[in-house]
Amino acid sequence: MGFLSKAREAQQQAKDAMAGVGSMGGLPANLQGMTAPTNMDEQLRHREKVQKLKASGIEAPAVINTITAGDAEPLSGSITTVFEVTIKPPDGDAYGATIKQSMLPAALEGLAAGDAIGVRYDPDDRTSALIYTW
Repeated sequence: MGFLSKAREAQQQAKDAMAGVGSMGGLPANLQGMTAPTNMDEQLRHREKVQKLKASGIEAPAVINTITAGDAEPLSGSITTVFEVTIKPPDGDAYGATIKQSMLPAALEGLAAGDAIGVRYDPDDRTSALIYTW
């Protein structure tokens, strides 16, 4: 069984377990009905993206054009945020990209449109990027 098969099996087990928690009364009343902050498929894709960018991502300066903060995750407190940025790669012309990334509220307080940041982007898909420094 390969890594992805094991991950999918673990994902299904987690879904099955969570499906029964609310009905079994396993959570306190104030937490029943809460959903996971993001689905497991999305979490796996994000993890793979982070690993790829860490291994082969290209560092580049960027500028924030806009920031759109979403709702806070109930368990972690992080805020799913969408950044419209202009990435300035070392080997070509600047281009626009959209970065969806969870940020802690304290980190968001220091960011604004026009700020210079550092990103890592995927050389195979230059619009796939994450913020690494600010």
